[in-house]
Amino acid sequence: MTVIKICGIFDVRGGLAAIDAGADYLGFVFYPPSSRALDIPRAQGLLTDLRHARASGWQAVGVFVNEPLSVIAETVAACALDVVQLNGEESPDYIRQIGVPVFKALRVRESSDGALLTASELGATRILLDANVPGRYGGTGIPYDWSRVSAAVADGFLAGGLTPDNVAEALELARPWGVDVSSGVEQDGIKSPELIERFIGTVQEFRVPGSEFRVGGSEMRAHS
Repeated sequence: MTVIKICGIFDVRGGLAAIDAGADYLGFVFYPPSSRALDIPRAQGLLTDLRHARASGWQAVGVFVNEPLSVIAETVAACALDVVQLNGEESPDYIRQIGVPVFKALRVRESSDGALLTASELGATRILLDANVPGRYGGTGIPYDWSRVSAAVADGFLAGGLTPDNVAEALELARPWGVDVSSGVEQDGIKSPELIERFIGTVQEFRVPGSEFRVGGSEMRAHS
């Protein structure tokens, strides 16, 4: 089964919709320029409410961009984050100093045919591939040629322009370990329970031939 991450959770309604539909991970953005950004007090309150309502079956991912390690450590401790996602230019040495599992986001350039670094080379647990949009660090809703990254995401996340209408095609082309979506399940910048349910339902219905024999790193799955 493909792992699912719904990113940019900003309120209880959106978070519960994602959990109840079957999301494995919820992403909470700690990058102030983002329209989905949370500060620590608001994230604490939101996560407390979500954990009170749904105590298990999902994990919280904090999304950061080029923050000092001390800021990440403070946020992880204050919000009891399960995973850190790094969307900036963080180095392997930096990544290896983080005390929880790390998803490292990489931006795919359409004009480049170079091999992408692996999660282990980056010091991360998983990589997450997103579209390369100058000046943006994710959440752009821009798709790219998913077929080009199938080898890289066999044990990582596919992101970038995914929606309920195209995620089946993306799964067929890339066969990723996991998928990540934010703007693709929003209406007017707000998470839509209906779009979340459609997106997750489509992913759950997809079956990779031979997937019962895949090794996907079950230690990182919220549902095991």
